[in-house]
Amino acid sequence: MLLGHVIENTALRHPDHPAIISGETTLSYSQLAERVRRAAAGLAGIAAAGDRIAVLAHNRHEVIELQYGVPTAGMGCVFVNHRLSPREIRYILADSGATAIAVSAEFEALVSDLLPDLPDLRTVIALDGPSEKSAGAMTYQELLDAGQGTSAAPDVAPDDLAWLVYTSGTTGRPKGAMLSHANLLAAVANSLSGAPSEPFGRFINPFPLCHIAAYAVTTHFANKSTVVLMRAFEAEEYLRTIQDLRITHSSIAPAMLGLILSRPELDGYDVSSLTHIAYGASSISPDLLRRSMARFANASFVQAFGMTELAGNVAWMNHDWHLRGLEDPDLLSAAGLAAPFAGVRIGDQDGESVPNGTVGEILVRADQAMLGYWRNESATREAFVDGWLRTGDLGRMTDQGLLYVVDRKKDMILTGGLNVYSREVEDVLAEHPDIVEAAVVGIPEEIWGESVCAVVVPRPGAELTETDVIAFVKANLASYKKPKYVRFVDALPRNPTGKVLKRDLRETYQHVAEHNTGAETGMGAR
Repeated sequence: MLLGHVIENTALRHPDHPAIISGETTLSYSQLAERVRRAAAGLAGIAAAGDRIAVLAHNRHEVIELQYGVPTAGMGCVFVNHRLSPREIRYILADSGATAIAVSAEFEALVSDLLPDLPDLRTVIALDGPSEKSAGAMTYQELLDAGQGTSAAPDVAPDDLAWLVYTSGTTGRPKGAMLSHANLLAAVANSLSGAPSEPFGRFINPFPLCHIAAYAVTTHFANKSTVVLMRAFEAEEYLRTIQDLRITHSSIAPAMLGLILSRPELDGYDVSSLTHIAYGASSISPDLLRRSMARFANASFVQAFGMTELAGNVAWMNHDWHLRGLEDPDLLSAAGLAAPFAGVRIGDQDGESVPNGTVGEILVRADQAMLGYWRNESATREAFVDGWLRTGDLGRMTDQGLLYVVDRKKDMILTGGLNVYSREVEDVLAEHPDIVEAAVVGIPEEIWGESVCAVVVPRPGAELTETDVIAFVKANLASYKKPKYVRFVDALPRNPTGKVLKRDLRETYQHVAEHNTGAETGMGAR
């Protein structure tokens, strides 16, 4: 079975059921299947099997059509994050060797400027039709017209490349994770088996489709649901859409929930139709969970743990665990139980299993684990040990099989020979009534090697001091884990799915030990 078959299978039985609602456009499953087929056939006329086709646009139905049409044509769809800088976009297009790119109007000038540096990129497909900026480009409608009445019919295998998704680059230059049809379908199977869901629902997608979160769309297509696209997340528009379209399912990040709940003027929107909320990117504090459960009173909450290299999520914590977590907040730091068709264990630096309760690297063995990194054999070899994917996350496992994500390996702080897990300090800071959110990083220091630095977003109007923050952590954790430095900011830097960009924080504050004056002007600090 191939990725495009998910849409075709639902179209066979439910051709008129709405598949996508995107702005003023609604496409039934039969219409979507036909547009995917025409896009694939059109691509066969401008590119060869095995080519990479890039997509650069905000969320819209054409992006989904290409994410399925490109693999149907036997090609790899390259996801390009529209929030990246021109330099980063050029790197991804050059590294992938993309021969064509579909681009929306707001990015046409950027692509035009990059073309001289990209000899492999021969065709530009203008999603919004002809314009002065897209002179010489093929329009998307022309691509569909070229595929009218024809079929690509390439020899495509389940293990062929379907999506080429570049890592978020939170710890270095992005690497292209190669995801096959089989990888993505395995992730969908684990999601449908591991997380509660109901068929024929309405799913709102607030995340950018240029991220692996797009696999959730496949999951809901497989569940015969309607996918409602937001161009980008905005709190009031999100709530209005839930109310007006009677949304039943949503993915979301805790940071998005925080934004919604910080605006009491939005409490009037009717969200009673929402029955399932799945969140990821970070754990949730007991306070935020309580307030979220009160606001979305009819919804069950599920936490998901996954990554790009796993084509989606591989562990889930269901609503019952969340209810227990209201009484035992430690449970809310857990990622959940392994999905039914995945092996998850904790390994030491050599990949050998460690006893339950011991911190080590999270290793995953599953059909959804990527093929490898694009044109990077050394990184691929490092990523796997005896068939197990090294996630780069540190975690521990309980005797009940509950997985806790402790930290990213690169985010662990080594101070004076002692390990400090930033996640542990962040969880404590989240309990402070005057702290909205916080991120903890290690900064270089000559004597200790690294020192703990907390970057804190205070509650508006709060009179919070560095001394207050340090004392609060010291009262709840071992003294060596308390921050030595605290910096106050208006907002934390994040990637499109809400994950904090700790690399940016480390770069911003790497010299704070040398200039510890107690005042910072960068990143909106006060």
